[in-house]
Amino acid sequence: MKILDIPVEPRETLGSAEARRLRRAGKVPCILYGRGHDNVALTTTRDAVHDLLDAHTHIIRLQLGEVSQTALVREMTWDHLGEHVQHMDFVRVAMEDDVKVTVPLKFTGDPAGLHTGGVIEVLISDLEVRCRVDIIPEQIVVDISALEIGDGVHVDELPYPQGVQPERSGRDLLVHVVLPRKVELEEAKPEEAVIEGEAAPEEAPAEGAPSDEAASGRKKGA
Repeated sequence: MKILDIPVEPRETLGSAEARRLRRAGKVPCILYGRGHDNVALTTTRDAVHDLLDAHTHIIRLQLGEVSQTALVREMTWDHLGEHVQHMDFVRVAMEDDVKVTVPLKFTGDPAGLHTGGVIEVLISDLEVRCRVDIIPEQIVVDISALEIGDGVHVDELPYPQGVQPERSGRDLLVHVVLPRKVELEEAKPEEAVIEGEAAPEEAPAEGAPSDEAASGRKKGA
């Protein structure tokens, strides 16, 4: 398991205005909490955050001068465009602690069903698991090469490392191979053609009703 060292500095001034100032200076506000100790407001550099994202790790060592603290990355807050991390939450941990973390799934193999007209549908791309800090997997590999059309892989069918337990129901479906969905368009009914210059047929008068000529004659006679 990879543990990344992240340099941090204490943050004396709090508040949204100070947080904005730090971000303009290329820094990211953070907070450290947990294990019965007081919360500590910190800051780190944007470059350190990029290194953390590239490492795809959950466990880090916060380096505050000569002091080192092992911590779990609990939460990241992004800007409204999802481009930059605005704030980070760290929780103190020891290597023997049990924690819940979200681990990405890596799907490998060329499903057999693709060669008979099927398509892959990934329903869950990462999975929350519980395990000790020192055995957190970086990813869980899911072999989908044997899947035919109609086959899938469920949570309880994954090869979990020893000591790693999923938090979801074992029957939740992660991925399957299905036939492509066909979009059926309702055929528009053709409108009846109207021949230019042809008058619509007149309705016959109701039985017992006077014709137009009879009605006209009565008017003249009157």
